[in-house]
Amino acid sequence: MHEGAVCREVMDIALRVAEQNELTRIERIVVAAGPHSCLNEQELNFYFHVAQEGTCMEGAWISVERDETLTGVSQMYVRTIEGE
Repeated sequence: MHEGAVCREVMDIALRVAEQNELTRIERIVVAAGPHSCLNEQELNFYFHVAQEGTCMEGAWISVERDETLTGVSQMYVRTIEGE
């Protein structure tokens, strides 16, 4: 169920990046997740598709790439934001 909170944080980061880089549309976000993050990509995208409505992320999707090198407290980070 923490995917909702992760979704909100990822969206906040993406919106800041869009503003800083004058992006009008975000098409894809890649999140790196460690082996103990317990992040479910399907649930994350469920929350994302509901929350993105009316934003510059409408129609975008999030992909999760597993990164076995992420250990400790920080098990996730936004790796890439693609847009125009």
